[in-house]
Amino acid sequence: MASSSGGWGAPKPNGKPQQLKYSGVVKKKDSEVYVGNVPPEMTEEDILLLLRDFHPQHIKRCHSGLRSYAFVDLGSAEQVQAAIQRFSGHLVNGRRLVLSRTGLGNGRKDPAETQSTVEMPVETQTLQPAPPDAVRQICYAVPMEMRGSFLALMLKDCFQDLNWLVSIAKLHGEAGLLVTDALPQTPYFWAIHLTEESHSNMHKLFCQLAEEESKQPYLTRQAVQRGTRCMAECILGEDGAAWNRCWVLEKVEDLAVVLFVDFGRSATVPLNSLRKLDEDDFWDIKPLAQPFMFQKEIVSARPMVRQILRGKVVGPSRLEPHILTFTFCAEEEEAA
Repeated sequence: MASSSGGWGAPKPNGKPQQLKYSGVVKKKDSEVYVGNVPPEMTEEDILLLLRDFHPQHIKRCHSGLRSYAFVDLGSAEQVQAAIQRFSGHLVNGRRLVLSRTGLGNGRKDPAETQSTVEMPVETQTLQPAPPDAVRQICYAVPMEMRGSFLALMLKDCFQDLNWLVSIAKLHGEAGLLVTDALPQTPYFWAIHLTEESHSNMHKLFCQLAEEESKQPYLTRQAVQRGTRCMAECILGEDGAAWNRCWVLEKVEDLAVVLFVDFGRSATVPLNSLRKLDEDDFWDIKPLAQPFMFQKEIVSARPMVRQILRGKVVGPSRLEPHILTFTFCAEEEEAA
């Protein structure tokens, strides 16, 4: 899926990713984590106690109408990423916390660029008592972006067509998957099923975005709301960034949490870095990526993103029928 610039997305006329200058935005620290969907009764002390293992240094508690959230300085980007993996999706007083990074959009390479910022890799031990010699069973909560209820909402807003959500469950048998995002220490990942149709859609979409990127105006602060469909620069690792379609998950002060619909990847970006992309012509192509999970393996620490996996789709997930279960071919398992 590489463009002429070597990235995943719209190539620039000069073959290099364009660097944005975000004027007027209060830049958040790389060491600061956003904690959203906080129960109103949860105090600053409660939040600090929850994050005590990550050595919180400072907290800013915020209330806006029915929304309640906080920004917590954990001292380093590594601590922020560890806190996201540990507590995003953590249930507190009936609410699931949403943690994300706030230091993106400054042109620097993010230390955890392959990790989704709004995720739920919640690891829980089964509640049923097990014999002492039994192997501990682990259950993983379905990430928010992969839930059918969320995808149905997004698809209705972006594409006005829910057939994509139904049709992806029909895939079975041998398949080649190009991984677009993965949730470490879970079985879940997003990938593009490599077919002639998907290759054609990728080429058509990225050429269209490359042509339109500079023509589309930046959105005003008032125009950005949950559910806004637009475009933003997606960080593509060493290849820089490329403009791609996205959907606004949440708006927090001068930041927006967006989901890149063609990659299944979410990120936190400055509000004034979003460009308009609301005409239906830009959304005629269905999302390129779809959710998968491994039948046996979990996603390890080694990079998976942009790798091609060859194996077999063995059927739908038990928890969500549109999440397909994938297993490696026998020869790849032996080589691993």
